Amino acid sequence: MRDLTPAAVPLLPHEHPFPVAFARRGSALTFNVADLAHRLEAQFLAAGGRLVPAEFREPADIARLVRERTVINCTGYGARALFRDQSVVPVRGQIAWLIPQPGAAFGLYYRQLSVLARRDGIAVQPMGADDWFGYGDADETPDWEAARAAVAEAGVLFAKAETAADPGSGELSP
Repeated sequence: MRDLTPAAVPLLPHEHPFPVAFARRGSALTFNVADLAHRLEAQFLAAGGRLVPAEFREPADIARLVRERTVINCTGYGARALFRDQSVVPVRGQIAWLIPQPGAAFGLYYRQLSVLARRDGIAVQPMGADDWFGYGDADETPDWEAARAAVAEAGVLFAKAETAADPGSGELSP
């Protein structure tokens, strides 16, 4: 996939506003699942489709759908209980959503924290030390403290960047 986007470009300290010794700028493809879902649902309904939510307690309940021409399987983590399949493992992470910012078109990764501006909001998410972060955590209770801490860390970085960008402030400078 490296040939799909340009390589990241290292930036010298005076070429970015952040209070770090090393930074780089690059491009990345992102996929907005929420936007796509809204678009597909609108097209489906406009074409005469209808949504009929159903609850399935056991696999035999699926037989009720035999007459339907189209079925969208959205069991997600519920497939573990429905099919009694313990190989379906939850992966949990905390995402804090900030209000959308017109004109914001950036992503930032700093100390295992991802900040990604999208049309529907700014996602702030701790990424963890490795690919196992959140693996096997079935707790769906929102961790408000983790979300607040992530937003606070991003806020400090942007505040320092803003201060660094103002040479008259007498404080941080890159």
